[in-house]
Amino acid sequence: MVDENASSHDETASQDTSPAPRSRKWLLVAGLWAVCILWNVLPVSPQAVERFYSRGLYRIIVGVVTPLTGAVPFSVMLVLLIAGPVVFLALWVGNWIYRRRVLRLSHWRGIAWGGKWMLVIVPVLWLWFLLFWGVGYQRVPVEDRLSFDLAELSEDEVRQVKEGLLAVIHADQPQQPSDRDVERAVREIAVVMEALVTEWEGRAIRIPQRVKATPPGLLLMNGTSGICAPFTLEPHVDGGLPDTSFVAVAAHELGHIAGVCDEGETNLLSYVAGLRAADPYARYAIALKAYRSLAAQVSDNREQAVARLPEQARDDLQRAAEAAQRYRIEWLQTWSWRAYNRYLQSQGVREGVRSYGRGAQLLVRAWRAGHLELPDPAPEPPQAEEVTAELIQSQ
Repeated sequence: MVDENASSHDETASQDTSPAPRSRKWLLVAGLWAVCILWNVLPVSPQAVERFYSRGLYRIIVGVVTPLTGAVPFSVMLVLLIAGPVVFLALWVGNWIYRRRVLRLSHWRGIAWGGKWMLVIVPVLWLWFLLFWGVGYQRVPVEDRLSFDLAELSEDEVRQVKEGLLAVIHADQPQQPSDRDVERAVREIAVVMEALVTEWEGRAIRIPQRVKATPPGLLLMNGTSGICAPFTLEPHVDGGLPDTSFVAVAAHELGHIAGVCDEGETNLLSYVAGLRAADPYARYAIALKAYRSLAAQVSDNREQAVARLPEQARDDLQRAAEAAQRYRIEWLQTWSWRAYNRYLQSQGVREGVRSYGRGAQLLVRAWRAGHLELPDPAPEPPQAEEVTAELIQSQ
């Protein structure tokens, strides 16, 4: 006697594993891989990326995603990074056990399940990255977007900007502990950054008004202080950073959310937004970061440049250096920065990690073009105090 249920089950199974559905599935997978490969092989016009992606699709994506990921206090990206591989491995093992014990198939059928799904997952993640972030590396350079004068910067121009930044540091340094309101400073920078992007690009963009702190040392251990998660568009800052450094790094990560991928251009956006902010502590934190970066690129002795800072500014730099030293793992930092340098170069950033320093030069060009006003130089302090060698070397 024939079991009708078993016969029906066999017929269904044969239908599910028929050649037609399988061929369509693998055709779709091949199409995903083809799109990813073609994007990295075929040249795309920066003007097209600027018009249709950076000022079009990306603004829609960031407007939808950031309110969702920003609505929760924890990092969605960290949860995905931890839970994703764990769930996948659990499903892989469970599928292997099912195929082996229930279906009585060979070990290799269970092992192959994970490999086949990896062929699907990799291009999906690749396209996710491109849509949420990677395409932006090909946008028009900021020098062209803002029509900067590309004539060589003069020593006098650099000196004027450096002295103006020093004047901001002296004028806006916090007077009371209550002046060091990190959340308020970050919020004010975000508000100004939204207006600045609208002014520069002619289209509004939504920028979160806070960043998420990681567990102390999670980023600092490899020499990184902040990161913008490209899959969830969440700005992160290492929770081990002291307050002033936290504000400066937060401004940089918010600049990434504004659709700027290049590190030097992101520094420029964070500098101008921070220096235009209504909150004095925001201006102080950004001016200190920009001054330090600019002083490292001019002929002045770096020891002398740091010594001209007010005492609490030197203390803030010292605290940042101590935090970096506390959590840093030397071999991990060396490896990760080499990897990040190759990653940036693979995305078309020829300078790699050296592009960070370009932000100070862009700041001078922005000042030259009238995008930023700086106060007159501050008076020289009566006597410069000694600066520790550890602080100087950290710059």
